Formats: sequence, C-alpha cells, structure tokens
Amino acid sequence: MTTLPAAAPAPAGSLAPRRGGPWARLPAAWRQRLVLIGLTLLALVPLAYVLERSAPGRLNIVYWDEFDTALRLVVNLHEGQPVGALLTDLFAINNEHRMVTSRLLFAVLYWTTGKIDFGVVGGIGVGSLVALVGLLAATAGTAGRAVRLTVLLTFLLFQLEHYENFLWSGASIDHFSVVFFLGTAVVALTRGGTAGLVAAGIAGTAATYTLAHGLIIWPLGALLLFLAPGRRGLLPWLALAVVVVGTYFTGFKVNPSHSFVTFTAEGVLQVLHYWLSILGAVPALDSQRWAPWLGAGLLAVFGYGAARGGLRRERIAVFLALGLIGAAGIIAVGRAAESGAQVFSRYYVLSGTAWALALFAALERHTHPRRPWQVLAPLLPALIAFNATANREFDDETSDWIECRNLAVLAYEQRGVDGKGSFSLHPHPETVSTPLLARADQLGVYRMGAICLAETLPRGAREAGTIQFYVDEMVVNDIALTVRGWAATPGRRATRGAVHLVLRSDTATHVYSAIPMRRPDVAAALRQPTWKDAGFHFARRIDRLPPGTYRIGFLLDDGRDPVFVLSAHGVVLDGPRSRTLPAGEPAP
Repeated sequence: MTTLPAAAPAPAGSLAPRRGGPWARLPAAWRQRLVLIGLTLLALVPLAYVLERSAPGRLNIVYWDEFDTALRLVVNLHEGQPVGALLTDLFAINNEHRMVTSRLLFAVLYWTTGKIDFGVVGGIGVGSLVALVGLLAATAGTAGRAVRLTVLLTFLLFQLEHYENFLWSGASIDHFSVVFFLGTAVVALTRGGTAGLVAAGIAGTAATYTLAHGLIIWPLGALLLFLAPGRRGLLPWLALAVVVVGTYFTGFKVNPSHSFVTFTAEGVLQVLHYWLSILGAVPALDSQRWAPWLGAGLLAVFGYGAARGGLRRERIAVFLALGLIGAAGIIAVGRAAESGAQVFSRYYVLSGTAWALALFAALERHTHPRRPWQVLAPLLPALIAFNATANREFDDETSDWIECRNLAVLAYEQRGVDGKGSFSLHPHPETVSTPLLARADQLGVYRMGAICLAETLPRGAREAGTIQFYVDEMVVNDIALTVRGWAATPGRRATRGAVHLVLRSDTATHVYSAIPMRRPDVAAALRQPTWKDAGFHFARRIDRLPPGTYRIGFLLDDGRDPVFVLSAHGVVLDGPRSRTLPAGEPAP
C-alpha cells in the first residue's frame, strides 16, 4: 500500500477557510461587541417590564404619609409660612427619620410649578434607582465589567418584590433615593481628591437627611478613607460627620407608639434575626423561614469577595455592599420589634443591591480577561428564572396594592370625603386627609389625580352582542359618576384592565379606563373559571366629564379584537343637575 504524504499546514496569512459556523468566522472583536450589545438589551428587559407593570401605581395620588410630609408642607407654603416655621417643618422628625431631602423636593416642585404632582415625585424616586445602576456601571471600568454588573443589578432590582417602592411615591422618593445617595458618596470617596470629598459630603448629608439608615455613610466613609493611601480627607470627613450627625440628633425623639426591642439577650437575637432576614429577603422570595439563612449566605458571599482581593480591586462594590449591610442593621435595631418579623417590600432594595454587588465582587475574582463571559454565562439562566419567579410570586401583591389604593381614591372621588369606603387614603380621614384635600383643592395647589383616564376608541373596535355584563351600582351626583359591575365575552379569558367605560351620545363617543376588580363570584356563579378578572369599578368627577346625555357601554380591549356593547342604562351629565336615566328610557 502506498502511503500519501501528510498535508503541510497552510502558511500564515493564507486564504485557507476557517472551520466552524458564521459565529466562529467573525473576528473576535466583533463577537465581543455583539455579546455586549446582546447582554445590554437583555438587562433592559426586566427594567422595561417593571416600569410598565408599575405604571398604574405612579399616578398623581397622595397616600398615607404623604399627607403629613408633602401635602401639608405645600399648603403651608402657599399660605405664606414664615421662614422659621418652614425650617421647623423641613427638619421635623417623622417616625425617627428627618426627611429633609424629600421635603426640599416637595418645596422646589411647589416653588417652580405652584403645585405638587405625586406622579412626578414617584418618577424621580424610581429614576434615582435607574441613576444608581447607571452610575455603578459607568464607574465599573471596562465595558465588559459594566455590562456584567448591570445584568446583576437589573435582574435583582427590577422585579416585583420591590413593588412598594415602584408603586408608591412616598416610598420610592426615600428608599430608592437613600441608596442612590449612599452609592454616590462611595463612588466619590473612592475616586478621591478634593472634588470627590466635597461631592461625598453633599451626598452623605443628603442620605442622612433622607432616612435614618443613611447615617451609615459616616462610619463607612471613615473606614474607606482610613484604608486609602495617605488617609487624605479623613479628618475633614470626621469633622463633617460630627456636624451632620450632631444636628441630626439635636432634639431627636422617638414615636411613642413604636415598640423597640429590649437590651437583653433575647432582644439582641431578635435584632440579629431581623437583620439577616432583611439581607436575605430578595432571594428568599418572601419566605420568613429561609430569609435569615440566605442573609447569612449574603454575608458569606460578601466576605469571600472582600477577602479575595475585593477590598483592593472592587472598592466601590465592596464598600457600598458593606454600607447597605450596615444600613439593614440600623433598620433592624429600629424596626425588629415593630415589624413582627415581616420584612416590608420597601426594605428589599437593600438586599437586592447588596446581593448584586457581593456577587459581582466574588465573580470578578474568577473572570479571565480573555474569557469575560465564562463565569456569568452559567449564572444567566438562574438570574432569568429568579426574576421571572419573583414577578410571578409578587404579581398578586402588586395588584392588591394598586387595587386597595384605587378603591380608596374611588370612594373619595364618589363622595368628596375620605374614609367612606372599604379603604381610606389616610389612617385619620376625618381630621387629616379630608380637610387637607379640601384646603389644597381650594388653594389650587393639589387636586386628586384621576385614576379612570380618558382614552380613544381603538381602531377597528366593533359592537358585539355576545358580551355579557351586569351593572351592580350606578350612581351620579353633583360630585361624580360611579359605575361598578363586570363584563366578559364567552369563550374568551377576562384580563385585568380590559374593561373600559363607554359614554355614547348622538354626536360623540368617549372612552375611559376603569379600575380592574377580581370577581371570583362571577366566575363561580356562571361556571366561567377564566372570568375571575371580569370586574371593574369606575368613578370620575363630574367636572372631568363632558356634559351631555349618554348611553352607558362597555369596551373590552385586551390587545386583540376590541369589542364593545351599549347597555340600556343612560346618564345625564349636567353639573348639579346630573342624573341617571331609568334603564331603557330613551335619551331626551
């Protein structure tokens, strides 16, 4: 047998084709860019979803603490409050916090617009969380590091476990903002220099006067500067800390209705348990059993990342995570006895951010520059699955929060006073919310935002006689029009928010969104298990509705094939002379 000679290797630079598919034939630089773009787009998915899902909560609605911290302040400003009284209000203690930063924001909104809009306030609060992610990504170093950190942050922070902060401006403007100020201070101190020290001092002061756990920035900053070469800036930082912390505690007092743990072994264990529960809250998915164990897991991951070179290579991530861990400890001291071991959604931002930063510090220890995605790639499916699970598990809590708040608004819209429905806007409607809302409306500085919004009839919407509906309540007075009931189509799943109210006259058709309501009674009675979300509740002030005589109808728009039906109910909208028409009576 004749043996053929082995083929000689192709010379360098020859045109011999490369093996592999199209991806392998791309230059390495192009593959790197495409992966960066793909992961960046992936990181935007949870952000976009949560912002869209929580949009119904971010309306111009004043709710609970905002009556005392925001609306009363704006009313006082409009009535010519003296400077001394304004400073007293700005620095007033509210449940152990001095919320000067947010109160200054309320005042600035009033001074620039003459009003206050709580939708804007909520947008600024949520925007501070987005700004934090952008700041940390911008200071991460390389593009690859920035994308890896962004993926961790967005998948842990932009999910519905944080629903309270995303929905309620009173929570977001404080609990999201305080983390942003802490992050800004750590970044500024890490960058160093006089400008960095000044910026950190401003951000640290803002954090302190946002929420009480912002106080953690002063010992944290002192430690960071102590470990820095030359310890430059340490003495000025300590001097500023004495001034800011000293003024914070001048005249400090606690809410007498709050309960605090006793300084006993049992009390210390209670604080420790609640602290670990806060730290483990996000991965625990509301499990009180597993939260403290996962909190201990966070400490382990953080310790590993810090000990394996993190203090030197990942100073921003390690020190900010340490600050958030300490901030959770401050909350635990103040709220361990008050909370009944429940970690409220507004505290989850501490856990989510600390976990993302601790994981980043630990993972970067094993990330090779030539294989930048090797460590993150196996973690991506777990992050995606966790984010989707958190959204599913907390979807009901999100809907319930919006529904309870909206029911309080609807009751106020219908009657013009708070506290007459199943839920109220403030715990003390007779003495606080009702007179304050009336005064703010009279002065023109705030009017309760509408939650049933004007919309347009969808293109292609057709009238369908197959729609089944029932009107449980229809009331019109000189304040508002209220309609409550359900509507659905046989053979079609009822989806939340699909029911809209239609007002049709001989010359015009008006469409308004309605508040979705769960109606398991309808699903059970009619043996239609997919109609649990067929309920709706509509209420809108008469002065926000067009005058005229209308038939009442219902539009079902779930994003496909919109259909509507006109009922036999009618209404005359004419200010104080508004009235309902008997069913079947033709419009005059």
